[in-house]
Amino acid sequence: MRLPDGAGLISDLLADELRQRDREMWLATLYAPSRARPGLVALFALDRTLAEVAMTATDPMVGAIKLAWWRDALAALDGGRAPDEPRLQAAAAQLLPAMSGAELAGLEERWGCRLAGDLSPEAEHEAEAVGGALLFGLAGRLLGGDEALAGRLGRSWAAGDPLPSGVPGTLRPLLGLAALGVRDALDAAAGRARAPRASAGRQLRMMAAVAFGR
Repeated sequence: MRLPDGAGLISDLLADELRQRDREMWLATLYAPSRARPGLVALFALDRTLAEVAMTATDPMVGAIKLAWWRDALAALDGGRAPDEPRLQAAAAQLLPAMSGAELAGLEERWGCRLAGDLSPEAEHEAEAVGGALLFGLAGRLLGGDEALAGRLGRSWAAGDPLPSGVPGTLRPLLGLAALGVRDALDAAAGRARAPRASAGRQLRMMAAVAFGR
């Protein structure tokens, strides 16, 4: 798909795509300062693209090849090469040089582990946690917050690890998502069905976390 030139237009299109793919991540970007929003949209859109590759692959080998293409294309951004692909164009415009293409390429590993299919529950939990920590650590950098603390929030979001305390306002958009991840883990442990994504109750939980820091 070829898009007209202009980072702003690409960012708007990706924001609309993110809203459709993962409304909760999109909502989190709205809680962020306007200066950080385009970068967060670009970062989250990349993660959702990798997630879709892994979760819709009917053949693990084909899925792995597609993920490898994304990994290599992201790493190549460090050499100034951005293919005519909107997510990569947005990454080059909105994420570099705050982070490297090599760092972005690391987002692929979490989803590659999903395709492996032979991980123990403990290894799967850790792969999810590490992947979430990387994604949120980079998001924390865009927000100007503590990257280590943002990474802990990412573990809560992706793997249900306990929420850290004392989350400052700069990282509250990530706290909103992390609170939902912990709720999902508790529901799963109790055998309860998860509420539909972006339901009114989940949006209220996000809002409370952002407003009150817990």
